[in-house]
Amino acid sequence: MTSPTVRQHPSKPTAAAAAESGFRPDRPAATAESALGQDRPAATAAARVSRASLVLGGLGLASAIFVVARLLESWRVTPRAASHQISIFGQKLSYPAGNVDAIVIVLLAALGLVVTTRALTGAARELQASRRFHRFLSGQPPQALHDALLIDDAQPRAFCAGLLRPRVYVSTGALALLDDAALSAVLAHERHHARRRDPLRLAAGRVLARAVFFLPELGDLVERDQALAELSADESAVNELPANRSALARAMLSFSDTPAHGDSTGIDPARVDYLLGDPPSWRFPTLLCLVATSVLVLLLTIAVLAGRVASGSATLALPFLSHEPCILVLAAIPAALGVLATNYRRHLRLRPAPGATPHPELLD
Repeated sequence: MTSPTVRQHPSKPTAAAAAESGFRPDRPAATAESALGQDRPAATAAARVSRASLVLGGLGLASAIFVVARLLESWRVTPRAASHQISIFGQKLSYPAGNVDAIVIVLLAALGLVVTTRALTGAARELQASRRFHRFLSGQPPQALHDALLIDDAQPRAFCAGLLRPRVYVSTGALALLDDAALSAVLAHERHHARRRDPLRLAAGRVLARAVFFLPELGDLVERDQALAELSADESAVNELPANRSALARAMLSFSDTPAHGDSTGIDPARVDYLLGDPPSWRFPTLLCLVATSVLVLLLTIAVLAGRVASGSATLALPFLSHEPCILVLAAIPAALGVLATNYRRHLRLRPAPGATPHPELLD
């Protein structure tokens, strides 16, 4: 979820800085837009980084599924263990056997299973956050405010939420805190997030970055995408109305002065530079993408070459576990209890206190 309340700066833009940037508050929006032409560097950079992160994440997920498929092709599974058995204290235990290439495929497939599991759990977490937010809204239905929705919350908040149907939300605290120009600028900022479906796009990036954990470069791309999404929204608001430049700065200062935000939010120098009329230069992280692509190509090459000569066999019984059903059940009971206890403790930590308002940044 995106919000203009993050990465604030304690300095107000000056009139001289606004004049140097080429924007005049008395010029109509259409004239300013035509003067700018189609030059939207932040939006262009955000689109490129977003595509790169989604492509790399998709390739990483596809690679994980591929190595699992190679495991199924190279290993032979039999219902009974003919020769791969040992006897310990009278109990016959089974174990798999394979050559070095088959072991490599097993290791890669284990990595692929971890990636797939993390992708599914990450997607489930995003969906749960979305459902929690909609349950919160059902408890106190928001009121229409222009093209946004007004929620009853004393804390000043403005954000875009909704995976499939993104909407702009503003709190009663923000409505009381901001002047008309600042509120209009904030809504223009958030409308850009809604038009680009940033909640869904950024959620997909977070899921892929969490799943493909062996590519730290992907995490860096997703972080850049989130920062550029805010810059792009600022850019869109300023292009819509040049006076929004100083109005956005006032809104950021107003939010940062509140107790709930003053100590918890960071400072994004890039956003401050843009609002001061000095936009930084954005360069596509080519080297970062090349490193991540090289790692994926290396893993796929190893999987293809090892899969050609891999030969392994295993039984349907779990490795090093007895064929006796009672022993399997006894071994599964403590594992199941441990999983249930972990989930229960996690549920207690995540459940909000009675009467508490969900924080927008923890939603979608």
